[in-house]
Amino acid sequence: ASTLLAWTGANVEDSDELTHAYHYTKSVFNDAIGGDFNKAIENGFIDNGGNGSVPADGIMADDCIAAIKSRKATTSDLIIYQKVGVRDGAYGNTPWAHEMPDPVTKVTWDNYLSVSMPDAEANNWKDGDIVNLSAGDGKIESLPMVIQPGQAKGTYGVALGFGRVLPNSVKNDLKDLGKNAYPLVAMSKEGRASYLLANPTIEKVDSGYEFARTQTHNSIEGRDIVREASLDAYNKDNTAGNVFHKPAAISLWDSHDYSKGHHWAMAIDLNKCTGCSACIVSCSIENNVPIVGRDEVRRRREMHWLRIDRYYSFEVPTDKDLSMSLVNGGDRSLKSGEYMTQEKVMEAYSEATDSSDYYQNVKVVHQPMLCQHCDNAPCETVCPVLATTHSSEGLNQMTYNRCIGTKYCGNNCPYKVRRFNWFRYNENEKFDYHFSNDLGKMVINPDVTVRSRGVMEKCSFCVQRIQTAKLSAKRENRKMGTDEFTVACAQTCPSNAIVFGDLNDSESEVSKLYGNDRGFSVVEELGTKPSIKYMTKIRNKKETTKPKAH
Repeated sequence: ASTLLAWTGANVEDSDELTHAYHYTKSVFNDAIGGDFNKAIENGFIDNGGNGSVPADGIMADDCIAAIKSRKATTSDLIIYQKVGVRDGAYGNTPWAHEMPDPVTKVTWDNYLSVSMPDAEANNWKDGDIVNLSAGDGKIESLPMVIQPGQAKGTYGVALGFGRVLPNSVKNDLKDLGKNAYPLVAMSKEGRASYLLANPTIEKVDSGYEFARTQTHNSIEGRDIVREASLDAYNKDNTAGNVFHKPAAISLWDSHDYSKGHHWAMAIDLNKCTGCSACIVSCSIENNVPIVGRDEVRRRREMHWLRIDRYYSFEVPTDKDLSMSLVNGGDRSLKSGEYMTQEKVMEAYSEATDSSDYYQNVKVVHQPMLCQHCDNAPCETVCPVLATTHSSEGLNQMTYNRCIGTKYCGNNCPYKVRRFNWFRYNENEKFDYHFSNDLGKMVINPDVTVRSRGVMEKCSFCVQRIQTAKLSAKRENRKMGTDEFTVACAQTCPSNAIVFGDLNDSESEVSKLYGNDRGFSVVEELGTKPSIKYMTKIRNKKETTKPKAH
C-alpha cells in the first residue's frame, strides 16, 4: 500500500520509529472498525459481543435443491482435486512433493485422469492410455489415464498443480511436468469456482504411457504380511487376527545381548497409518536421500529409505464357483462377503460373472516398510567386506566407505528396503534438484554423509540423532533420557502411527507396545527377528465368520 501511495506523490516517510504502513493500517482500523488496535493485534481477533447475522448472499434453499437434483441426473462427473504433495500448485516447485508417491495410485511426477475399473472395461481403456479430456468450456489434451480400484463407476478425477510454465534455465523434471487442469475449473456468475463438472467427454488418442510408479502390484496374494480383525472380535479377544501357529525357533545365529545399554526399536500402528507419506519426505530431508527424477523412478531406482505399501482386497458380491489351474491354486468356491486378495482369483471372478463392479467395493490397508534392523539380518551374512554390521544397540549399520556395491545385501533382504546409488547424485547436472547448487546444498543435513555412486544405503534409525542425544547428555554429565529425541518419520507422522524408543526402558511407549497382544512382525517365520513390530489393524465393522481379507 505504501508503494502505491508513493507513486501517487503521497508522503510515506516513517514517523515515531514506526513505518508508514503501520500508521496507515492503524488509521484504516480506527475508521472501519474502531477499538483498541494494539489489543486486536495481540489477540488476533476482535470481540464485539454482537449478534450479527450471516449474510444470505442470495442463496436460496430451492436453488440448492434444484442444483442437487440436476447433479443426480448426470451420467458421469469429473472431480478436480488436489494431491497430497503438490496441493493446488503451491508446492509445484518442490521436488520432494513430486518424488513422493501418491498415497493411492503410487504414481510420482505426473498427474493423470483417474477412472474406475467398470468404466475402463466398458470403454476398452487400458492403464497408460492417453486421452483428450473436455468438460464445460475447458479441455486438456494428451492426458494419461490411470485405472483406480475403489473408484465409483461414472466418476473421473484429475489433479491440479501441474503443467506449470517454468523458465528455460530449469533443466530437471519439473520442466513441462504434467497437464494444467485449471482451465477445466468452472466459474459461476457470482465468481465462485466449481471443481465438480458434469458429463465430461473423454477421447482416446494414444496408448503406452509409462508411469513412474513405486508400487505396481495391488494385492497381498493371500500372504501373512498384514493382519487384521473386526472390532467385535477384538473386544472379545485382544489377540484377534494375530493367532498363528509359531514353530519353535531354531537359529544358526548367536543371539545378541542387549541387557546393557540401549536396545532401539520401533512400533507401527496400522490402525493409525493413513498412508499420507509425510514420513517419506521427512526421512529424505533428514538423511540427505537424493531426488532421482521421473525416469529413474520408472526404472525402479527410487532412493526412498521408507516406503508405504498399499494393499487392496475386494468383497465378493455373490457366490461363485471358479475353475482355476493348479498353478493358481486350483478350483475354488467363493462366498458372498469373502474378500479376494489374489489377482488371478479376481480375474477369474470377473470372467465368470462378466462384471468388474466389485472393484468399486475396496478395502485398503497402508503399511510403512523400512529396514527392520533384524537381529538375524540376512544382509549382514552375505556382505563380503563387512560394510553392513550389527551394533551393540540393535542397529543394522552401514559403513559406506567399505561398500563395493555387490548388491548381495539387497538381494538377500526379504523386505526389499535397501537402495543402490546408481549414480553420483550430488554435483551431477542430470540430477539438478538441490544437491548441485550452492543454495540447494544449504538444506543438506551436515550430520549425515552424502553418499556416492556404487554404494548401498538404507534406514539407519536416524543414528545421527541418537549420537547427538548421547553427546549432549555426556557434555551435561547426565544420563540420556530415551524420550528426549525420536526419529524423523515418527516426529513427522501426523497420526502418531510410528513410535520409536528403547526396549530396555520399561516405561517407554515402544516397550509397552511390544507387550501389546496386537503386535506382530512381518514374515517372522523366516527367523530374522526384526526390531519393528506392527499393530494388527482393527476394523470398525460387524464381526463376520467369513475368511479374513488378508
